[in-house]
Amino acid sequence: MLIGVQYGDEGKARVIDNIAHEYDIIARFNGGPNAGHTIEVGDKRLALHQVPSGVFHPDMLLYVGSGCVLNLEKLLQELKEIKNNDLVLDERLFISDQATVIQPHHILLDKITGKEIGTTANGIGPAYADRALRRDGTYLKNLRLGDVLDDPQLARETIVGNYQQTVARYQLSENDIQDKAEHIIVAAHILQKAICRNPLFLDGLVRRGKNVLFEGAQASMLDVVKGTVPYVTSSHTIAGSAYVGGDLSPQYHRKTIGVAKAIMSRVGNGPFVSEFGGATSEEYCAEEECGKTKHTREFEEHAYSVSELLQSGDLFKLGIALRMLGNEYGATTKRPRRMGMLDLVALAHNCRINGVDELYLNKVDCLADFDRTFMKGIPLVEGYLLEGQEISYVPGTSKGNRNAQSIIKYYPHIKGDLSEIRNYFSLPAETQELVKAIENLLIVM
Repeated sequence: MLIGVQYGDEGKARVIDNIAHEYDIIARFNGGPNAGHTIEVGDKRLALHQVPSGVFHPDMLLYVGSGCVLNLEKLLQELKEIKNNDLVLDERLFISDQATVIQPHHILLDKITGKEIGTTANGIGPAYADRALRRDGTYLKNLRLGDVLDDPQLARETIVGNYQQTVARYQLSENDIQDKAEHIIVAAHILQKAICRNPLFLDGLVRRGKNVLFEGAQASMLDVVKGTVPYVTSSHTIAGSAYVGGDLSPQYHRKTIGVAKAIMSRVGNGPFVSEFGGATSEEYCAEEECGKTKHTREFEEHAYSVSELLQSGDLFKLGIALRMLGNEYGATTKRPRRMGMLDLVALAHNCRINGVDELYLNKVDCLADFDRTFMKGIPLVEGYLLEGQEISYVPGTSKGNRNAQSIIKYYPHIKGDLSEIRNYFSLPAETQELVKAIENLLIVM
């Protein structure tokens, strides 16, 4: 399986595309349309949200497991965009009939309740909450794909009733929910050929010798239990959850692949120990204008000079510059990602709780940007200071994370452009030494 071991956006799709030839099936086990895996092949570029990576590999099967929550109308639009890129998914894409359907009231609730967390307002959290609630009186709360296909009329009544309950609870104006309900029913039937009614589908393929790569959405530090609660996603993102949401027995586990990037980022609210600019950055990245993200890539390119920001002496401005240089903006939301130093405490912590066997470190070439800044070297976080004590683990609460201070060590600057180098031994000596130092620290921490 492959998971992110930071706050997401680590470049998981890039790694999957690099190793996909070793597998027969790419499977999703968590998340929904809040995921954004961007893949570029030649002149084709796709931002995938609910469909697993691997679409560019024509012989590969794609599976969406029961641990996912799906917006069916958005899924149809995503499939249309894939088809427009001359990619065929017929008899390649399989979706568990136990996956939860995101209903209109979930999106409505997310818009009302999710702002303080910094959600994508896609209804993910309320859908997972209703999965645990199961039903409320006469209404089924957790509506699954199989339920829609088995009894469309009951599904229609469920969608309408749940929406009307929410409207009444929050005293809102009611929109035409009948049409929205009908669109979901129609979408489910359009998808019917891809919907898998056999819970042992993957088990059967593996028994016949097929290899599965589980693809995690979001990342370990956003896990609904292990992450910086409540500023997390609503699903389990850690490695141990792959076999529950991915519909396969853990007896088939071979290895866990972790993906990180050399300059960290985070979207949404919540603690971020190594963030450039701290609370100022968090507030800035959450700012909206007319209900939409204010500080988009286009806004920042128009408003700022990268060279001036790099030499400003201000960590908050440095974060803006690194974001612009690394194109760190949400694939789904276009939100600016909060930028931070590579945090080895958090990285080691997450490698251990996930049992990571292999680690990919993306965007090492971006570390060369520090040579253009006011900083005396490349900063790495090698410890935390919490309540006067040095610790080497991630605190279990958001308050603990907020109060933790970074212990930073600086490494020699990297000179030149690394973006075209494809062989480790062709890297400059200072880059090789930095990679070795990171490896050694992750082993001993």
